[in-house]
Amino acid sequence: MPAQEKKLNKNKKALVIILELLALAIFLYLIILPFYPAVEYEVKNYVTRDEKVDWQDKKAVEEKGEELIAKAQEKEEPVITPNHLIISKIGVSAPIIQTDNEDYGLHKGAWLLPNTSTPDQSGNTVISAHRFKYLPPSNLTFYLLDKLEVGDVIFIIWRGENYFYRVKETKIVPADEMSILNPTDQPTLTLFTCDPIYSTKNRLVVVSELIKNDINSNP
Repeated sequence: MPAQEKKLNKNKKALVIILELLALAIFLYLIILPFYPAVEYEVKNYVTRDEKVDWQDKKAVEEKGEELIAKAQEKEEPVITPNHLIISKIGVSAPIIQTDNEDYGLHKGAWLLPNTSTPDQSGNTVISAHRFKYLPPSNLTFYLLDKLEVGDVIFIIWRGENYFYRVKETKIVPADEMSILNPTDQPTLTLFTCDPIYSTKNRLVVVSELIKNDINSNP
């Protein structure tokens, strides 16, 4: 076999190996990608374990929320609404979208479901977001919603006013469970997303109660 042909075959084998390694790397990346936010969350908590934020403190939640908004505005499209949902503990900083179009609402941020209440009214404000859609970490998704615990504070900016809610319940319900949309007598915030990841079988639901919109009042 001529030397030139041997060299050509050698180059072909090398190319095949490189392509196989590249395909393997892409496969591993796609497998690992969905778990990245959870891993990052745990690592960040471990690194900062001695200086943890008290997620039941409204002042701390607001300060961290302002940082999240600033970071989000650096990479997001121009702000399309002044209304904002901030869940500092899990890195959510999303515009609240009011629309009858579910796809548009979920694509642009946190979708306020039609015919539910708003923070400035007494009743059940129901907001949904994708669990996993964008390259992580994404401030627009509820990927880490399961990390919220009873007592954690959620921060909403609505028409220039600050509203703080304390988590009182987390649960998983079937996807066809409609009771989470029911009106309430007291100001309530209901957040929900798909569960488990990549499945619409169930809904992960977090129910919170309004504290007060005055940051200087005690939680």
